[in-house]
Amino acid sequence: MNPTSPDQFVSAFHRGAEDASAALSKWLGRPATLWVERLDALPIAEAVAVLGSGEEPICGSAMRIDGVVRGLLLLATADAAGLALADTLLERAVGTSVAWGDLERSAVVETANIVGCAYLNAICATLEPGGSEGILPSPPLFLRDFPASVMEAVLLEQPSPAETVLLARTEFRIDGTPVACGLVFLPDATGLTTPPHPAPETRGRQ
Repeated sequence: MNPTSPDQFVSAFHRGAEDASAALSKWLGRPATLWVERLDALPIAEAVAVLGSGEEPICGSAMRIDGVVRGLLLLATADAAGLALADTLLERAVGTSVAWGDLERSAVVETANIVGCAYLNAICATLEPGGSEGILPSPPLFLRDFPASVMEAVLLEQPSPAETVLLARTEFRIDGTPVACGLVFLPDATGLTTPPHPAPETRGRQ
């Protein structure tokens, strides 16, 4: 895939946002929407700076992906926004959470699981309409550190990264309250192309 031409993934990410909105709304029992503001394809050399270079920590949840596409999917947001999201998910007043306890982590991880699976299914349906192989995600892993450290940790988990990182700048709205997030897809070097299907068997005449 050309780093400047992420067209094959644009429709998949928008479809994923629609599917994730429906799944989140059902899980929360109230209106929730995701909107992809922009999809950027960046060279791997710029990956460490994808989430920013600030000195404030961020939080996120990463999922390993195998199947028709392979790589890592990371949902990340500013630390304060992540705690606000956790409060919203836990039906508490925003500002109640001041530290990352088990409940707050669980809320963010479960959200990442729902959102991540919706995106992955959309990518799978786009790249492999027949659905013969599918996508198998791992359980999400919670991460919290400075932006560069989070990306470095993700890169270390990727044994053979591709030359391109996809960044979907995303906004959550739960009951109309916005939460800005970044959705990063870091594919394996062989994880961007649909695997070839075997040619049909040719039968000779009897």
